[in-house]
Amino acid sequence: MPPSVTAADVECLAAQHCTTLKAEPGATVELLGRGPAAVIRKTYHNRGRRWLQTFGRRSRAAREFANLSAVAAAGVLCTEALCWRERRRFGCVDESTLVTRLLPDSRPLKQVLRQLDPATQFATRRALIAAAGRKVARLHRHGFLWCTAMPRNVLVVGDPRAARLAVCDVPSGIIFDHALAGSSLALIDLFDAAFSPSRRADFSATERLRWLLAYCDGDRAAARRLWRRLDRRSVLRHDLGCALTMFWHLYVLLPLRRRQGHKPDSPR
Repeated sequence: MPPSVTAADVECLAAQHCTTLKAEPGATVELLGRGPAAVIRKTYHNRGRRWLQTFGRRSRAAREFANLSAVAAAGVLCTEALCWRERRRFGCVDESTLVTRLLPDSRPLKQVLRQLDPATQFATRRALIAAAGRKVARLHRHGFLWCTAMPRNVLVVGDPRAARLAVCDVPSGIIFDHALAGSSLALIDLFDAAFSPSRRADFSATERLRWLLAYCDGDRAAARRLWRRLDRRSVLRHDLGCALTMFWHLYVLLPLRRRQGHKPDSPR
């Protein structure tokens, strides 16, 4: 853990106040402390086959800490990663924990879109959807592939009408040393963000086009080309492509580069 935030600091916050926000077999999410010092503690649990798959690999908390730090270094608003820890047994990860600073007055984009005031719904939805497209475009310009670019992993900070968005939940992210816009890799995030079956249910066709136009910085020809590619993309093809990309880059190339003493890539 970095010296600025220690395990003792986290336990002190937990003693002051601890609320469980989510409790599932694979993960526990807790709010610790109060006021400006409040933090979010996410503990990832590995059991059975999932435990065996962690042999010799970086823990989920370690990956997410590194990814959030890289996103922040690129100047993209995100949850601030404070520290992480892991517990291993026989080379496998029993559990790993990431602590991030609580972003005050923030809610998941998916939740905000569902609860918008009808009086301002149209204009605010339009602004938020466009802002989400621009956010993913900025990550891609810096060579960051999110791999989980769904609205639930985007936070709306403050008044939704201001359309100020922050990135969160990036354990599966992959950092490249080149921009991703226009590549087949970029389609992974675009499909998750605007073209998956869930997004088709959440967004109208007009809203999905608005998302793409924002991603393409208003270039209608580029947006139409992406639309055609995404519209033909099946869920099976997407899931296989995403799984293979993550396996190759996170579990083959990255460990190989680390063994060879290469420094991890960072967003440009």
